[in-house]
Amino acid sequence: MLEEQVHGEFAQFPGPVVEWDDTVPDQLASLVADGIATVKMFTTYRGETMADEDTVLRTMKTLAVLGGMVVIHCEADHIIGDAQQRCADAGRIGASHMADTRPGLAETASVAEILAIAESVDAAVYFVHQSTAEAVELVAAARRRGVRAYSEAVAHHLVLDDSAYVGDRPERFVCCPPLRPADQVRALGRHLFTGEVTTIGSDHCCYDTAQKESRSGDVRAMPNGLPGVETRLPVIFSEYVVRRGLPVTRFVELTAANPARTNGLYPRKGTLLPGADADIAIWDPAAEWQVTTGALHMATDYTPYEGMTITGRPKTVLVGGRVVVDGGVLVDPAPRGRHLKSTPIMA
Repeated sequence: MLEEQVHGEFAQFPGPVVEWDDTVPDQLASLVADGIATVKMFTTYRGETMADEDTVLRTMKTLAVLGGMVVIHCEADHIIGDAQQRCADAGRIGASHMADTRPGLAETASVAEILAIAESVDAAVYFVHQSTAEAVELVAAARRRGVRAYSEAVAHHLVLDDSAYVGDRPERFVCCPPLRPADQVRALGRHLFTGEVTTIGSDHCCYDTAQKESRSGDVRAMPNGLPGVETRLPVIFSEYVVRRGLPVTRFVELTAANPARTNGLYPRKGTLLPGADADIAIWDPAAEWQVTTGALHMATDYTPYEGMTITGRPKTVLVGGRVVVDGGVLVDPAPRGRHLKSTPIMA
C-alpha cells in the first residue's frame, strides 16, 4: 500500500510504501515505467508511515528487478519508543529534550538492518539525512563489499548542533533525526572530505513558529523538520568550502552531480556537458551576507540560521537556459517545473 506523504507545505506523490499487499508490485512497476524510480520508506513513525522489515525487503526486491531504488529514513522505532517513554516518565519530553528522545543508536541499528536486507536481495538503497558518522561509515563499508548503498547528509546536521535545544526557541530546531552533539557534527562533516557522503540535501520542511509552538511540550506530537532548501548551498559553501577547505569540485559533486546520478537523471542534470539541460547557478564566492528571515523567500517565519554570517551565494540562475534570477532578483517567476523521467538505477 502506497500512501500520500505530506511534509509541511509539500506533498510527495507517490508517498511511502507502508504495508505490503498484492497491489504493490503493479503500482511499483507503473511508477518506474512513468520514470519514477525511487520510493520513500520509513523505519519509524509507527502507525503512520513506518514499514516493517518484510515490507522493506519485498519492496527492495521488486524495485531491484525494475531498476528502481528505495530511499529510506532509518531510525529503529522500538529504540525510539523506549527512549521517548523514559523521557516522558521523567518529565523531559518537551522540545528542549529532543536530542534525548531519538538517540544515535536508533539510527545505526536501523541502518545496519536495512543494509543487510539490501545486500540479501542485491538492491540499491539510498539513506536520507544521516546524522552520525557511524551511520555513514556503515554504508561506506557495505559499498566496499559491493552493495549499491548511498549516504545523504543535510545542511542542518552538518552545521548545527544540539546546543540549539537549550536556547530560547528549542521547538524551532526539532527535526528527525535530531541535531547531534558538536563532536558528532564534526565527525560527520569530515566525511564530506573522505567521499563517504554521497550527497547533501536539505530535508526541507517549511513549518512556521506557530505550528512548532503548538505542540512544543511533547516532541512525540510536534511537527518535526526544518526549513532549509534556500539556505542549503550557501550554508554548506560558507562553512565547508570557505572555512574548512572543502574543494569546490567536491562541493559541486555533493550538491549537483551525485544527486543527479543517484536519481537516474545524469547527464541531463548535474553537469555542464553538451546536451545537458542548461540549469546553472552562477556563484559569487566572495559575497558576504547575513542570513535573516526577512531576506529569504521560504514560506515560513524563521530560519535556523538566523544571524549567521555567510560567504558565497548564487547571483544569477538559469533554468533550461533561461535567466530566472539576475543579480539576486527574481526576473522570471513563471513556473518551470516539469516531470523528468528517471533512467533505471542499476549502477
